[in-house]
Amino acid sequence: MNRRTFLQLSTISACIGKLPIALAKSAAPTFTLTPKKAQMNIVGAEFPATDIWGFNGEVPGTPIRIRHGQAVDVTVSNALEVPTSIHWHGIRLPNAMDGVAGLTQPAIKPTEQFRYQFTPPDAGTYWYHSHVNAYEQIGRGLYGPLIIEETDPPKVDRDLTWMIDDWRLLDDASISEDFGAGHDRSHAGRIGNVPTVNGRFRDVIGVQSGERIRLRLINASNARNFSLSFGELTPSVIAIDGQAVKPYQTKKPIVVGASGRVDLILDMTGEPGSSHTVTDSFYRQTYNLIRLEFADKPLRESPLDTPITLAKPTIPEPDLSNALKLEVTMAGGAMSGLQRAKLNGEWMGLREIAQQGYVWAMNDIVGNKLDMPPLIDTNKGQSVQLTLVNNTAFPHPMHLHGHHMKLLSVDGQALAEPYWVDSPLLMPRQTMTLAFVADNPGDWLFHCHVLEHHAAGLGALVRVT
Repeated sequence: MNRRTFLQLSTISACIGKLPIALAKSAAPTFTLTPKKAQMNIVGAEFPATDIWGFNGEVPGTPIRIRHGQAVDVTVSNALEVPTSIHWHGIRLPNAMDGVAGLTQPAIKPTEQFRYQFTPPDAGTYWYHSHVNAYEQIGRGLYGPLIIEETDPPKVDRDLTWMIDDWRLLDDASISEDFGAGHDRSHAGRIGNVPTVNGRFRDVIGVQSGERIRLRLINASNARNFSLSFGELTPSVIAIDGQAVKPYQTKKPIVVGASGRVDLILDMTGEPGSSHTVTDSFYRQTYNLIRLEFADKPLRESPLDTPITLAKPTIPEPDLSNALKLEVTMAGGAMSGLQRAKLNGEWMGLREIAQQGYVWAMNDIVGNKLDMPPLIDTNKGQSVQLTLVNNTAFPHPMHLHGHHMKLLSVDGQALAEPYWVDSPLLMPRQTMTLAFVADNPGDWLFHCHVLEHHAAGLGALVRVT
């Protein structure tokens, strides 16, 4: 890459970091999202453009960025040939605005519109995505960032959002059409071969020594979990799944499960003129995700010495002494030993279930529809303690709509600093204990966010009345 190209990319990256902040200055921002077909160059100018589906024809879709206390006001106008909807991932919002077609609203048919209006109660990093045939529509690019700015954010030089994803592309850069393939449903999900940041493969971002960046990582992939290493740089984690944690520095890779988010403070301590590659090593093959190119001139001689702690979350604390306690076991998939489960209320053997396209179960029940009896049926205000048991050979990011859960322990070991999550990543044979207050009325999805796993039965309902 020559210096002219690098400077162009640096300018683009700087603009991407600054543009959404300007949107938040409107007194009452409104947005229009049009899901439609488009083309985008993902893997480089030497390859053909890829046919994608994107909100407003872009991947990621238009950034929605507002201040804490402002309302989200979005009109969706469907320009696709198929129905769609938008789920606002991680937001504690009214049930009718959750965007699960067939459960909380009708699907938005072609040429039709739907208006979403709600006021997010929590600042933080979130995202929006389709919730109709999600394993295909998200896999084609229907997602975007949703950022709720804190009233008093940490001082940084730039606030960047990286939507990390992977695409399953053929040699001509076209998307492989094998959505919902049987192997993906029974194994690790749709793992792609082209990892991207903001829709670009092996992009370059210009930085300066001494610069402080707030980096918002959002994993928009169907199934891939990322384990990101920043080389000689040392990130500080300040939030997980949109909620503040006690800041901590780490040299260990930053793990972001499918649908999860992690906010980092990244001080650029590299030498002027140097280059640092961010790599992903969650699976056997290591990928170069993005490269940080340091300008010849530093921004400042030493990192900022200002606070990076975010305000504590305001989510209601569960009362563990009076909690409804439930153990939930995920079973199924390849190599799991599941023998039978209930499908449509009838016990069936695994072979018979698999013939109908299902291979997963929670508490021996296949989650194959949206009108099934709830896994949890409780009154508003009840504290719930869940022990999640992953009795399978694959990771599962378990997403609860409309609520956040406090992660209390992993494999029986209590956390020194419990923290809030909405999509905890359970590794194979792992157990987690979490708790939440069921304070948001409605029927809510609770499902694996490996989208092929959800489609193959790994989902349930939580009813709050």
